[in-house]
Amino acid sequence: MKTRLGPLICHFLPFLLAINGCDTTSRLFGMAKGLPLKKIKTDADFKTAAETFCTKGKTTADIIASGERALISLYGGRVGDTLDMLRYKRTWEKVTSSITTVQIRSLPPTSAAAKYHSLLVYLQVQEWIDTTYDLQPEMWEWQLFSGRLDPCTTDLPPAPELLLKMIRCNFKSKCR
Repeated sequence: MKTRLGPLICHFLPFLLAINGCDTTSRLFGMAKGLPLKKIKTDADFKTAAETFCTKGKTTADIIASGERALISLYGGRVGDTLDMLRYKRTWEKVTSSITTVQIRSLPPTSAAAKYHSLLVYLQVQEWIDTTYDLQPEMWEWQLFSGRLDPCTTDLPPAPELLLKMIRCNFKSKCR
Protein backbone atom coordinates (compact mmCIF):
# COMPACT_ATOMS: atom_id res chain seq x y z
CA MET A 1 0.00 0.00 0.00
CA LYS A 2 2.83 2.38 0.90
CA THR A 3 4.48 1.77 -2.48
CA ARG A 4 1.25 2.45 -4.35
CA LEU A 5 0.44 5.64 -2.46
CA GLY A 6 3.97 7.00 -2.55
CA PRO A 7 5.90 8.94 0.08
CA LEU A 8 4.01 12.25 -0.40
CA ILE A 9 0.57 10.77 0.26
CA CYS A 10 1.82 8.53 3.08
CA HIS A 11 3.36 11.54 4.84
CA PHE A 12 0.13 13.55 4.64
CA LEU A 13 -2.37 10.67 5.00
CA PRO A 14 -3.26 11.35 8.67
CA PHE A 15 -4.01 14.99 7.83
CA LEU A 16 -5.98 14.08 4.69
CA LEU A 17 -8.17 11.73 6.71
CA ALA A 18 -8.69 14.06 9.69
CA ILE A 19 -9.29 17.38 7.87
CA ASN A 20 -12.39 16.10 6.09
CA GLY A 21 -13.85 14.25 9.05
CA CYS A 22 -13.16 11.11 11.04
CA ASP A 23 -14.36 9.72 14.36
CA THR A 24 -12.99 12.66 16.33
CA THR A 25 -13.25 15.52 13.83
CA SER A 26 -16.39 16.82 12.21
CA ARG A 27 -17.09 16.19 8.54
CA LEU A 28 -17.09 19.13 6.17
CA PHE A 29 -20.58 19.26 4.68
CA GLY A 30 -20.75 18.55 0.97
CA MET A 31 -17.00 18.04 0.69
CA ALA A 32 -15.96 15.05 -1.41
CA LYS A 33 -13.68 12.69 0.51
CA GLY A 34 -11.15 12.68 -2.32
CA LEU A 35 -10.77 16.47 -2.53
CA PRO A 36 -8.00 16.80 0.08
CA LEU A 37 -6.05 14.08 -1.76
CA LYS A 38 -6.39 16.00 -5.03
CA LYS A 39 -5.42 19.29 -3.35
CA ILE A 40 -2.27 17.87 -1.74
CA LYS A 41 -1.03 16.98 -5.22
CA THR A 42 -2.00 20.22 -6.98
CA ASP A 43 -2.14 23.11 -4.49
CA ALA A 44 1.15 24.31 -2.97
CA ASP A 45 -0.58 26.48 -0.33
CA PHE A 46 -2.73 23.53 0.81
CA LYS A 47 0.38 21.35 1.00
CA THR A 48 2.22 23.97 3.10
CA ALA A 49 -0.77 24.24 5.44
CA ALA A 50 -0.93 20.45 5.71
CA GLU A 51 2.72 20.28 6.74
CA THR A 52 1.89 22.26 9.88
CA PHE A 53 -0.48 19.51 11.01
CA CYS A 54 2.12 16.81 10.40
CA THR A 55 4.79 18.60 12.45
CA LYS A 56 5.20 18.07 16.18
CA GLY A 57 5.17 21.03 18.58
CA LYS A 58 3.33 23.64 16.53
CA THR A 59 1.71 26.59 18.31
CA THR A 60 -2.05 27.04 18.36
CA ALA A 61 -1.62 30.24 16.32
CA ASP A 62 0.25 28.29 13.59
CA ILE A 63 -2.41 25.57 13.59
CA ILE A 64 -5.32 28.01 13.40
CA ALA A 65 -3.72 29.99 10.55
CA SER A 66 -2.79 26.83 8.61
CA GLY A 67 -6.22 25.31 9.19
CA GLU A 68 -7.92 28.39 7.79
CA ARG A 69 -5.65 28.34 4.71
CA ALA A 70 -6.36 24.63 4.17
CA LEU A 71 -10.13 25.13 4.43
CA ILE A 72 -10.05 28.16 2.13
CA SER A 73 -8.30 25.99 -0.43
CA LEU A 74 -10.79 23.13 -0.02
CA TYR A 75 -13.72 25.52 -0.47
CA GLY A 76 -12.23 27.01 -3.63
CA GLY A 77 -11.00 30.29 -2.19
CA ARG A 78 -7.88 32.14 -3.23
CA VAL A 79 -4.66 32.93 -1.39
CA GLY A 80 -5.37 36.10 0.61
CA ASP A 81 -9.06 35.28 1.21
CA THR A 82 -10.34 34.73 4.74
CA LEU A 83 -12.93 32.09 5.57
CA ASP A 84 -15.39 34.75 6.69
CA MET A 85 -14.91 36.63 3.40
CA LEU A 86 -15.33 33.40 1.42
CA ARG A 87 -18.46 32.51 3.44
CA TYR A 88 -19.94 35.94 2.73
CA LYS A 89 -19.11 35.62 -0.98
CA ARG A 90 -20.68 32.13 -1.20
CA THR A 91 -23.77 33.32 0.71
CA TRP A 92 -24.16 36.24 -1.70
CA GLU A 93 -23.77 33.92 -4.71
CA LYS A 94 -26.39 31.50 -3.37
CA VAL A 95 -28.87 34.19 -2.30
CA THR A 96 -28.73 35.95 -5.65
CA SER A 97 -28.98 32.80 -7.77
CA SER A 98 -31.19 30.43 -5.74
CA ILE A 99 -34.96 30.24 -5.68
CA THR A 100 -34.93 28.23 -2.45
CA THR A 101 -33.66 28.94 1.04
CA VAL A 102 -29.89 28.91 1.38
CA GLN A 103 -28.81 26.00 3.57
CA ILE A 104 -26.25 27.38 6.03
CA ARG A 105 -24.54 24.00 6.29
CA SER A 106 -23.59 24.26 2.60
CA LEU A 107 -21.44 27.34 3.25
CA PRO A 108 -17.78 27.32 4.28
CA PRO A 109 -17.36 27.33 8.07
CA THR A 110 -16.83 30.56 9.98
CA SER A 111 -13.30 31.34 11.09
CA ALA A 112 -14.42 30.68 14.70
CA ALA A 113 -15.65 27.17 13.81
CA ALA A 114 -12.55 26.54 11.68
CA LYS A 115 -10.32 27.43 14.63
CA TYR A 116 -11.76 24.61 16.73
CA HIS A 117 -11.88 22.19 13.81
CA SER A 118 -8.20 22.84 13.13
CA LEU A 119 -7.21 22.25 16.75
CA LEU A 120 -9.14 18.97 16.79
CA VAL A 121 -7.52 17.91 13.51
CA TYR A 122 -4.04 18.71 14.84
CA LEU A 123 -4.62 16.68 18.00
CA GLN A 124 -5.90 13.70 15.98
CA VAL A 125 -3.06 13.84 13.44
CA GLN A 126 -0.44 13.99 16.19
CA GLU A 127 -2.07 11.05 17.98
CA TRP A 128 -1.92 8.99 14.76
CA ILE A 129 1.65 9.99 13.90
CA ASP A 130 3.15 9.43 17.36
CA THR A 131 1.13 7.61 19.99
CA THR A 132 3.82 8.38 22.59
CA TYR A 133 3.40 12.15 22.12
CA ASP A 134 1.31 13.04 25.17
CA LEU A 135 -1.06 15.86 24.21
CA GLN A 136 -3.74 16.68 26.75
CA PRO A 137 -7.14 16.98 24.99
CA GLU A 138 -8.17 19.84 27.30
CA MET A 139 -5.26 21.89 25.89
CA TRP A 140 -6.73 21.39 22.40
CA GLU A 141 -10.26 22.62 23.07
CA TRP A 142 -11.86 19.45 24.40
CA GLN A 143 -13.95 19.95 27.53
CA LEU A 144 -14.58 17.46 30.29
CA PHE A 145 -18.32 17.13 31.07
CA SER A 146 -19.50 14.49 33.55
CA GLY A 147 -16.38 12.41 33.03
CA ARG A 148 -16.66 12.55 29.23
CA LEU A 149 -14.61 14.57 26.75
CA ASP A 150 -16.60 16.69 24.29
CA PRO A 151 -15.09 18.83 21.54
CA CYS A 152 -15.66 22.58 21.43
CA THR A 153 -17.02 23.67 18.06
CA THR A 154 -17.06 27.47 18.27
CA ASP A 155 -16.86 30.34 20.70
CA LEU A 156 -19.44 32.47 18.90
CA PRO A 157 -23.25 32.31 18.81
CA PRO A 158 -24.74 30.80 15.62
CA ALA A 159 -25.84 34.27 14.45
CA PRO A 160 -25.99 37.84 15.76
CA GLU A 161 -28.48 38.27 18.63
CA LEU A 162 -30.72 40.54 16.53
CA LEU A 163 -30.99 37.92 13.81
CA LEU A 164 -31.72 35.14 16.32
CA LYS A 165 -34.65 37.16 17.67
CA MET A 166 -36.07 37.83 14.22
CA ILE A 167 -39.12 35.79 13.24
CA ARG A 168 -40.36 35.44 9.71
CA CYS A 169 -43.91 34.45 9.02
CA ASN A 170 -44.69 32.52 5.84
CA PHE A 171 -48.48 32.82 6.04
CA LYS A 172 -50.15 34.15 2.90
CA SER A 173 -52.79 35.99 4.92
CA LYS A 174 -52.63 37.98 8.13
CA CYS A 175 -49.86 36.78 10.48
CA ARG A 176 -50.83 36.13 14.10
